[in-house]
This record gives sequence, C-alpha cells and structure tokens, in this order.
Amino acid sequence: MLQGIRVIEMANVISGPFAGMLLGDMGAEIVKVEMPGSGDPFRLWAGETEEIAPSFAAYNRGKKSITLDTRSNQGREAYRSLVARADVVIDNFRPGTLDRQGIGPQALCAAFPGLIYCAISGLGTRGPDSAQPTYDAIAQGMSGIWSQLTSMDAPEAVGPPISDQLTGLYAANAVLGALVARGRNEGKGQRLDVSMLGASLAFQPHAVAEFLATGQVADKNSRAYKSQSYAFIAGDGEALTVHLSSQAKFWKALLKAVERTDLEGDTRFAGRSDRHANYDSLQQELQTVFATRSRSEWLRRLREADVPAAPIHRIDEALADPQVKAQNLVRDFGSDKRVSRLVGYGYEASGGTPDPASRPVPVLGEHTRELLEEAGYDNAAQSALRQAGTI
Repeated sequence: MLQGIRVIEMANVISGPFAGMLLGDMGAEIVKVEMPGSGDPFRLWAGETEEIAPSFAAYNRGKKSITLDTRSNQGREAYRSLVARADVVIDNFRPGTLDRQGIGPQALCAAFPGLIYCAISGLGTRGPDSAQPTYDAIAQGMSGIWSQLTSMDAPEAVGPPISDQLTGLYAANAVLGALVARGRNEGKGQRLDVSMLGASLAFQPHAVAEFLATGQVADKNSRAYKSQSYAFIAGDGEALTVHLSSQAKFWKALLKAVERTDLEGDTRFAGRSDRHANYDSLQQELQTVFATRSRSEWLRRLREADVPAAPIHRIDEALADPQVKAQNLVRDFGSDKRVSRLVGYGYEASGGTPDPASRPVPVLGEHTRELLEEAGYDNAAQSALRQAGTI
C-alpha cells in the first residue's frame, strides 16, 4: 500500500518506532537514524544483552538502520541529505530539541515543501509542562486512562504501554492522511504534531463525552457496569469473561445456560438499568454458579447458547489458542539466523502485505554504507565521517 514511500525515523523507544513500524508494515521504506555506538536505548533496555533484544525487535522489524550523530555539522549535513530523499520524517524528541540543531520541523519543512513531518511529543508543544520528560506512565496518569484501569484508593501500575502505543497509532494514522492530502494538493507536505497526552485523551471519547454532558467521572468500573462485562473464576480456578452488552437475548440465554432462570424475576435484575445498579450483587450470584464447573464446560455451554464468552488468557495461553493460530497472527520476520518471531500485521489486505521473511530486525548501523552511498557519499567521504565519530 505504501510501496515507494520513504520514512526517516528520528525516534527512539516506543511511540515513534511503533508509528514507523506500522507504516513499514504497509510497504513503506523505514530508515531508522540511531546514535553511533549505542543506538536506540531499547536495544539494551532493562539490561538485555542480545544483539536483537525483544524490546527492540517488537517495534523495529523491517527497517534500515543508519548510525549518524547529528550533533556535528557533518552529521546534520548528512541527515539533511537523507531527508531530501524522503517523504516523511517522524521524530519523538522533546519539542525544540531538533529545531535548536537546525534539523527540526521548522527548518526541514521550509527546505522541503513536499515533506510530511510528524513531530511526536510527550505533553504537546504548548502549555506549562510541554518541556517535561514524558514516558508512558506520565501520559496515562495525566490523561485519565490510568484512573480507569485501577482503584484510585490504592493505584497500581498496570498493563502494557498503552499511551506509548496509542501515540504511535495516532501518528501513523495522521501520516496516512497527510500522504493522501499531498497527492491531492500538488505534492504539498505538512507538519503534524502528535502528543502522548493528546492521543491518550483522544482514545477516551466516551469517558470525555459522558463527563462533558453529565459530569459523571469514569472509573475502573464504569465501562464494565454499562457494557455488562463480567469476569468469573470457574471451578478449576481458570478465568473467563461474559459480555452481555445491551441485547436482552444475551441476558436470557445466559440465565438458561447457567440454569438460573429464576434471576430473571428478581427485581434487582429485571431491566438493564437494574442490572447496572446492582452489578456487584449479580456478579456475586453468578460467581457462585460458575464456581461449580470447569471453565471449558462453561464455555461450551455459553457458546452453544450464543452468549458472548471467552477465556481470560495470559499471553502464553493467547498464543496457543487455536483461534489465534488460525489467524496466523505470529510470524517469522527475517530468515536463517536473522529470524525474530513476532506478532504480525493485525490485518489482511487483498493487495498483499510485505513478506515477513524479507523484513528482519536491523542490526545497529547495518545500512549506513548503503544509505550514505545513495545520498552521494563515496568511500572517502564515509571514511572521514567514521574517523570523526559521526557514523
């Protein structure tokens, strides 16, 4: 879908690299710019010592890696040569960092009118906290997402890097829109500003709309109560979920499947609003029932009754699930000794997607010579850059 599009990824860790990887999954050529000697900090995150650590592989498959220190004049000149041959730049430095080097969105968009420049920040480019260091937990906390994942009486850090990855998704989405607009607007590019804070808030349209309209503040139970989502522990200690949504047929089918049709006449649960108001009581009533049989038996009964139900998997269980396997969601990226087994594209396209076998995770600086040659740097010029520590 994006074959022929080149993206310069001036980004580290998750948000920017995830955006770049998603565009690469659509066929774009992703050129990852890394510091000589060390590279993206995720290459050695949490003390990992492998040449291709899982933390890095997760967000960087199929890219080309060039080492380039843009703190020097020679490095900045080489970087501009790369950008001159690109369609998109993604950076996730703090606002103003690359502008002070003369290679930020202001300078590059002026120099290359067709460029799409996506600047990813933590808390945005305006406001009293715009210069603050921001990671996933900071954006989750400030945006209100965290308060819907844990009890605020005893808050805990939970789950995957939601804000980081949401930011990557919104950034990739914005780039796609800008590419379409450029095609309709005589090749004119544009600047895109995506913040972790903004993306995290934008991902909560229901909670925000509810508060603005009614003043109700969402917490970790709000969505479960309104969607009638339940978690139970079966008799064998395994967890499962039931999602009744708003359709009365699922409620009635559930009661029949668990042999508790008497609850339909219970005034606490007579209507949907009653079940919302008495969610905890219904949870307790049903948990007593689910504790009497194994998870597999309950899932069989519920699915035969067409009740939306599923096991609550750990990641190892999810990957072993026959339904997951049938979707071919885990793929080998690269080949021979350069294989990383990773979760794949998340979608299928009739026009095809890039072959995973041709998309290994790059070794640090693996494509430096190739990319500099393309930018006009012969062997002597590259040797000079190497001796100066620029590459």
